[in-house]
Amino acid sequence: MEENKVEGKANSDFEQKKGQVVELPILDFLKINFISFLVPLYACLGLFLLFEYGFIIYFSIPQIIHFLILPGFLLFLYFLYLILLIEFTALWVQRWSKRSPPKEGVFKRVLDDVNSEEGKMMKYYHKRGFIIKYPMWLTSKSPFPWLVNRTLRRISHNKIGKNVIYCDSYVGLEFTDLGDNVFFYPTSALSSHAVNTIFGKISMMEIKLGKNTTFYPGIIAGPNALTKDNNVIFPNTVLHKNWRGKPDKYYYQGSPGRPIEINHLEKR
Repeated sequence: MEENKVEGKANSDFEQKKGQVVELPILDFLKINFISFLVPLYACLGLFLLFEYGFIIYFSIPQIIHFLILPGFLLFLYFLYLILLIEFTALWVQRWSKRSPPKEGVFKRVLDDVNSEEGKMMKYYHKRGFIIKYPMWLTSKSPFPWLVNRTLRRISHNKIGKNVIYCDSYVGLEFTDLGDNVFFYPTSALSSHAVNTIFGKISMMEIKLGKNTTFYPGIIAGPNALTKDNNVIFPNTVLHKNWRGKPDKYYYQGSPGRPIEINHLEKR
């Protein structure tokens, strides 16, 4: 009888935790969207009106010249909007980081008590995750995809080396340290956090990829995964939480990732 009560309570707690959802307060939602995202737009709109009325009309620029320079100017405004968007978003995140600095570790996933230390940390963790998604999406789909790296550096304070290239892949929003010349094929993914719902825990740890690491399609790397310089991770490989490679081994495949011999692949 006693065992049934304990088991019932455990199942009840599990179902309650499983049903927890993350909600962004409506005031925060409005502030983030109308201030961070629209203020840069209004600034660019003001420059456009200044261009039209203070330059084109004021100096009576011929219509043909107007049409020739307008596309380039609009492209410049688009680039400027992205830069301002990143900087405005970074300001919000800096304020939040002072209130609750990002931390690495394994924590209780507290969603219903924002006054506790871990509840406050979860609150700002989800806020940072929300605010970065629009700049990430917009820069990745823009004619200036290299601004993705600027977004990750400025907003989430990731360490991104030179010539890091994402090809329609899923970036790590926080706690990533990527060396120079890291390359991600489409559908590869980084996740520096992992939610263990059954235990009510969340792991947040840095992913570190060495220089010249290559991720082929269908790869996922979890928290605290570490690759060495010149590692090549072949398709459909899982680098689980706390994954480590073998000394003097450069090629990996499988779930979890295991060393393979490249000569064997060439024969196939």
